[in-house]
Amino acid sequence: MVIRSSSSTRIDQSPREMFQRSNSSSSSPPKVGGSLLKPWKKSSESLSDSKKHSTKGSSSTHHMSPLRNESHNGSKTHLHHNHITHHPTKDKYFKDLDEDWSAVIDDYNMPIPMISNGGVETTLRPPAVIHDESAFESQRSSMESYRGTGSNLNRTISNDLKLKYQIEVEKDVQELNSLMVRIDRFKNLTRPKDGTTQVNLTEIRKLAWNGIPMVHRPVVWKLLIGYLPSNLKRQDQVLKRKRLEFKQGVDHIFSDNHEKDVTTWHQIEIDIPRTNPHIPLYQFQSVHDSLKRILYFWAIRHPTSGYVQGINDLVTPFFQVFLSEYLSPSTKDDVYTLDPLTYLTAEQLSDVEADCFWCLSKLLEQITDYFIHGQPGILKQVKNLSQLVKRIDSDLFSHFDSEHVEFLQFSVRWMNCLLMREFHMSMVIRMWDTYLSETSLETSIGSEDLMSEGSTSLDRKSRSSASGPPSSDSRQTTLSEFHVFVCAAFLVKWSDELMKMDFQGIITFLQNPPTKSWKESDIEMLLSEAYVWQSLYKDATSHWR
Repeated sequence: MVIRSSSSTRIDQSPREMFQRSNSSSSSPPKVGGSLLKPWKKSSESLSDSKKHSTKGSSSTHHMSPLRNESHNGSKTHLHHNHITHHPTKDKYFKDLDEDWSAVIDDYNMPIPMISNGGVETTLRPPAVIHDESAFESQRSSMESYRGTGSNLNRTISNDLKLKYQIEVEKDVQELNSLMVRIDRFKNLTRPKDGTTQVNLTEIRKLAWNGIPMVHRPVVWKLLIGYLPSNLKRQDQVLKRKRLEFKQGVDHIFSDNHEKDVTTWHQIEIDIPRTNPHIPLYQFQSVHDSLKRILYFWAIRHPTSGYVQGINDLVTPFFQVFLSEYLSPSTKDDVYTLDPLTYLTAEQLSDVEADCFWCLSKLLEQITDYFIHGQPGILKQVKNLSQLVKRIDSDLFSHFDSEHVEFLQFSVRWMNCLLMREFHMSMVIRMWDTYLSETSLETSIGSEDLMSEGSTSLDRKSRSSASGPPSSDSRQTTLSEFHVFVCAAFLVKWSDELMKMDFQGIITFLQNPPTKSWKESDIEMLLSEAYVWQSLYKDATSHWR
């Protein structure tokens, strides 16, 4: 006999079915815990339907949850004819249980972001319960395909990194091999082994244009500037005599027998602490004293021009390069930070000062009109620069004219210091490798070669020819001329930026151009562009008018 309540509710259901109906009739949304138990509930309902005719009222106790039985000490459900009595404590327990499930998993269908080994962000979902064998096989094949994709991606990335590393290694090896070849070539030119006693300055000049290895730079600079004679037998003799002459001259001008030029000395004392303030080498007192002796001695020996601000900058590349001659190859880069007194004797430091003095004198001989009264050489260079830019980049020249920018306002320092304050010292030294290669041949031959003891006029003429004199159809460009082309290439390089600026922006930019991150490759590109303009205009004198 089947007993029904007034609401026609079947009472032969299990307590779990009654609990599920109670939850489904409520207004609250279904809990995640209930959704996870759906398969289990369906099996429980089908089992209850199959046994409803055999175990009517007693079947309910067999289908109660073990968890519920354990929690309530095996108590049974009380049934009445008119209603079903619910226990609030029991309902609250299962409600709390569902809420706990909800706290752990807010949304069963929410995708979970993951990062695979290959570094590619993917979206992985929890595995679904699959009862169909074909669907299971499909999912397994898709997972294997995903794993294969990740493995291929990792393999591709690994191969790319390996290839990039190999390219970098090959590039470094090529650069090292090129450097070793250049070192050997300079060694063979400066110290020939074939028994010749004459250095081939023409070949050295061609090779030095593209840069000089650090280990050979001191000797090559002395050869290019004309301080060191090309005759190998006379080099030691000339160096000894020149260094002694400098030492005697310095001793004399700082003795009581010489009246000090207070004005010149005071200006030198002011300028020396300002020289390369960002380089530790030039902050040592020993370096200050050396530069003072060099500059003051030069000013006394050249009373026509005397000391002019800017000469203090021009002596520093020589000083730094000649100091590196006394350092081992592995420590030559430390010349920027070491006090010379830590690795030089007093006599060696005096020799460095003498070499700097004579090389500075050779350099300033080519630009003497830069430093005489009125500085006509600099004014001429500034005018040449403006006319050159007018023909190379007429738009930039017109923009400067519309903004009332005068070349004199920014390029005087470029001419006076040979762009030294626009670049880091290492880049300046590299640029000077090319600059010294562009010096006039008459100057670089040197009086020591032309007036050597026992040489006839015919010998001097043939020696001058061997050093590479200008031919009838080609004229050797001087240092000052080539420097104008370098300045023009440097200015045109920033043309796009300068075209967008007004007067104040242009002047500020050109006083502090962004060259701190420049490398030797940037300097070499600048010099190459200058060479192109030089090839086009050096013999076209009309463009200077």
